[in-house]
Amino acid sequence: MKRRTFFILAGISTGLLILPPALYISAPPLRKFVVQMIQKELHYLKLEPNGLEKYVDDFFNSSINDMLVNLRWKTFYYLRIGPNQSAQVYDLIKYYLLSTDFFIYKTDESRTINYLGLYNPYKSPIPNPYSFQIYPPESQSE
Repeated sequence: MKRRTFFILAGISTGLLILPPALYISAPPLRKFVVQMIQKELHYLKLEPNGLEKYVDDFFNSSINDMLVNLRWKTFYYLRIGPNQSAQVYDLIKYYLLSTDFFIYKTDESRTINYLGLYNPYKSPIPNPYSFQIYPPESQSE
């Protein structure tokens, strides 16, 4: 191998080793990106900003938050992956809507959506989102 070829290959391999950590470090903060993703996807709703940030904090604090999770979400950022391409992004947005009062007020898009608490199907702070369709208000007896 010639000396020039060696230096070219060494430079390319060094660049390939430096590029992934540089992209990881230069990405915006993970939670800020996720808040922007939810706002972009639900642009037609009036979302309470403090509630949205609280949801993102609760979502990432409730799951295992290690380097691989951060790497996955930063990959979503760089590849511009949306809910149509990733089940995790779709679940993030779905659980946000379930964690708010959106379904309590019968999906009224004109009002501000407030965050109630992280959705858990076993200890949910909200009732069944579709119960108003099964039991309409006029058929319920109080």
